[in-house]
Amino acid sequence: MDTPTGPGSYDKIIKEVMEGIQRPLLEKVLGVSADKVSRLNTLMQLANEREADLVLKVDNDDGGEPYILHAEVQSTNDARMLIMMLHYFIHIYSLYGIRVRQYVVFIGRDKLTMRSLLDMPEIRYKYELIDIRAVACERFLYASVPEEIILSVLCNIGERDERLFVKELLAELMKVAKGLDLSRYLRQLEVLSKLRDMQRIVIEEVEQMTIVYDLETDIRFMQVVQKGMQKGWEGGRQEGRVEGMQNMLEALLRAKFGEKGLSLMQKIRGCEDESRLYAITEALTKAEDITEVEGLL
Repeated sequence: MDTPTGPGSYDKIIKEVMEGIQRPLLEKVLGVSADKVSRLNTLMQLANEREADLVLKVDNDDGGEPYILHAEVQSTNDARMLIMMLHYFIHIYSLYGIRVRQYVVFIGRDKLTMRSLLDMPEIRYKYELIDIRAVACERFLYASVPEEIILSVLCNIGERDERLFVKELLAELMKVAKGLDLSRYLRQLEVLSKLRDMQRIVIEEVEQMTIVYDLETDIRFMQVVQKGMQKGWEGGRQEGRVEGMQNMLEALLRAKFGEKGLSLMQKIRGCEDESRLYAITEALTKAEDITEVEGLL
């Protein structure tokens, strides 16, 4: 993956989404069928260790030899990608000593221009390069799996009107996700929709959605709050606890007040006082108007 790992980066969002669609990604995008897959963690031993997006051991029951599948998701055209993938190939093969099949899935908005073949008298190397815009959105849109539904925004929507497509996507998403989960998926969708210049439409349609969400009676939310009370946010580094509270507040603000609630996130991100963040969380569970939370910032 080519982008930074900040809260709103494509890298972070894609990694979140991929966790839930490992099998559909193999079958619907890469065209790979497998009876058994095992996730492997592989770091590139280069100047800076870099974790591969997806490395799997693939086994089939038909007697075929197992192999390693390596896939990267790329949002920009990187002239170094061919050499980077060759580095990955050498590193992965040296670790496992079996066949390695490699893919790069391009999700960017620009025309795909990366090279995938190195053909020299001394060596011939190739990986599979796939533009996700060649994949019909229907493969994911009606899957009843939130991560797949979200991924459809990057695929080929054909002759569909963009706004009508977003409306349908949101309707499908609301069938299978509620409360805090829905808020998280909407955040992911908003980030990915930038790559198709549909973010404004997504934001406008989300604001039109009727989301009845009572934080005080949401069991999963109350479990999170109670767990935080019991542990007193002990046992972790302060930076990690603060970031976790800030991320939770972002999800809660979106769930209760929509895009208007996110206007407070700049101030919240600048606050590192745990007791103050906790006070904001408690107030948010009972607030009926966003001004009740603004007074604490």
